[in-house]
Amino acid sequence: MSIWNYVVTAHKPTNVTHSCVGNFTGPQELNLIIAKCTRIEIHLLTPQGLQPMLDVPVYGRIATLELFRPHGETHDLLFIATERYKFCVLQWDPEAAEVVTRAMGDVSDRIGRPTDNGQIGIIDPDCRLIGLHLYDGLFKVIPFDNKGQLKEAFNIRYSPIFFTISRCQTYVYGVG
Repeated sequence: MSIWNYVVTAHKPTNVTHSCVGNFTGPQELNLIIAKCTRIEIHLLTPQGLQPMLDVPVYGRIATLELFRPHGETHDLLFIATERYKFCVLQWDPEAAEVVTRAMGDVSDRIGRPTDNGQIGIIDPDCRLIGLHLYDGLFKVIPFDNKGQLKEAFNIRYSPIFFTISRCQTYVYGVG
């Protein structure tokens, strides 16, 4: 008998950690997207109720789940960030009927203390940038270019006395 044990969960996660609603699979289709720890479920709203479409595994525990629509797109894109500072932007491919990775990357920094309140991710309503609060005193910005593509990320250093990011995710909309 071996002294080593292999332990694995036999069931898929059931705890809903994040959710969002939008037009992910098409411009006229309303979808409910549910994140359950390391999985994403995509549902389609029909007159008969919610119909499950897809169950997608994610390598990592989901920390942020946001739908957004860049200029010139007909349907929404899905931004996911994990607790280990990886991110991806997913898009629905209607011809193949599958989720396609449009962009991915690593937003970790070599310095910084992880925030005590958990990661916060927000997307500007005009799709100019993605903002991430990952470390105390740092706000990570991932800007979009004019074509809706992600540009190189950068940090904004702030003092907690003058600048507070709260879980209410309030926007200063229309400024700038």
